[in-house]
Amino acid sequence: MIKRVFVLGVLLASFTTSACELPRGESLKVGCSYDCDFLYRFRLHMSSWSLGYSTEIISLHNTPDLRASLEELDGVLIPGGADIDPKYYLNQVSPELKDYTQKNLHLVNYSREGEVRDPFEYSLVKMYSEEEKFKDLPLLGICRGFQMMSVAQGIPLYLDIRTEVGIKNRINRFDRVYIDESPDSLMDSIHRSKSVRGFKIHHQGIRVPYYLENQDKYPMARVTAFSNNRKIAESIEYTHRPALGVQYHPEKSFPRTSGPVFRWFLKKACEHKNASLKEIL
Repeated sequence: MIKRVFVLGVLLASFTTSACELPRGESLKVGCSYDCDFLYRFRLHMSSWSLGYSTEIISLHNTPDLRASLEELDGVLIPGGADIDPKYYLNQVSPELKDYTQKNLHLVNYSREGEVRDPFEYSLVKMYSEEEKFKDLPLLGICRGFQMMSVAQGIPLYLDIRTEVGIKNRINRFDRVYIDESPDSLMDSIHRSKSVRGFKIHHQGIRVPYYLENQDKYPMARVTAFSNNRKIAESIEYTHRPALGVQYHPEKSFPRTSGPVFRWFLKKACEHKNASLKEIL
């Protein structure tokens, strides 16, 4: 009974009409950089249904040709998961932070999953960010995906929030996420309220003080939402791509939080699909 009520709530909260319509018989192809579990697929399919779309979810994990695979997609999703090895940003930070990080690598939860995903997803985001052919392809990063979007731009991470920030790690918690008001902010434009409640499962995150002190080094990325008195960064946007990363898990959050994120992503995928079809014709 509870499950039925939850599903009904998702459907009612997310039902809307889309400004972008797919031609009859066409479907969206969304690539997951790693295996997207049931909740990711459920949210994607329910949001697709509410917009009148059909969506095919494809795993990119074992693709033999990443560039060719990206060219066939209408959207890319990088899901949550393991810690990212600091080596992917260490050479782009100050000598002081590099030395500190190297002395505290014991705070990183190294894993086999991370070893597999790090090089693949780092290459994916760098390719996506740098190659002009992907300038209209939407990308959604969730938790680890948010962090990889940051790392790919050279933005360093906290190794452990509890140790370095002095607050509890955000494990199985709901945080109030406050969205910065800005006419250029994607987060501000897709949400009808100035704050949402996001479900959290992470002990790392953008190193906020370092980011704020060095914003001029990251012209293609900006943080647009925070929580915990602005100690935790909650969203990152690329200024040169339709790309959004959120530190919280929208697939595990309430429909009011998840709906705008997934609908934005799928509408952009629809626009990309239609533009690609026009080029073929």
